[in-house]
Amino acid sequence: MGFFLAILGLFAAPQSTLASPTAKQMVEKVQRYYDATRDLHAKFSQELSSAIGGPPRKASGEVWLKKPGKMRWDYQKPEDDRKVMIADGSSLWVYEAEDAQAFKTPLRSSTLPAQVSFLLGEGKLTNDFDAEIVHPPGIGQPGQVVLKMVPKTGTAAYRYLLFVVDPKSGQVVETVIYDQQGGTNTLRFSDLEQNRKIDDAKFKFTPPRGVKVVSPP
Repeated sequence: MGFFLAILGLFAAPQSTLASPTAKQMVEKVQRYYDATRDLHAKFSQELSSAIGGPPRKASGEVWLKKPGKMRWDYQKPEDDRKVMIADGSSLWVYEAEDAQAFKTPLRSSTLPAQVSFLLGEGKLTNDFDAEIVHPPGIGQPGQVVLKMVPKTGTAAYRYLLFVVDPKSGQVVETVIYDQQGGTNTLRFSDLEQNRKIDDAKFKFTPPRGVKVVSPP
């Protein structure tokens, strides 16, 4: 499972030349954008790379997010590994159609990736991370800003995150999570739509007939 979050405008520029943004200004702009986001829809592509090498695992699909605590990830490719991950506000479901099974976990006890939980509006970036602007090769496009987010409290789940940010809107268009073993989990978003009043029915899941439901004891 994978799951999930800038700048320009409010800083002075001497002699009509725009000043470079600071990491603090960038983080504050990202925070404002997601504070104002009630729901979000986008296409996504995901790439998982292991520290031990080998070709990366790739997937793609659509994602819907809605506060508080609702999300739906429809993995549409690869076609032989389609799955759906749904959080309805209280439970997290992962439905694997090929295996005819669904996993159900209380949302409060699930471990969502930091790049996903932020998009759901959990926590404040300035409270949880130390940030700096970086320029890693091969990440981001010209004009975008890359933030390196290091958790203030260490976690076994990951070492740090990268947020690739649209500096005009504060929108996170790509995230990269670096795990403790040296692997990476990259999510890229496109065709983003904000505050479209997504129906709550999108986040409801009923296991199809014959599907085995697995829950923690």
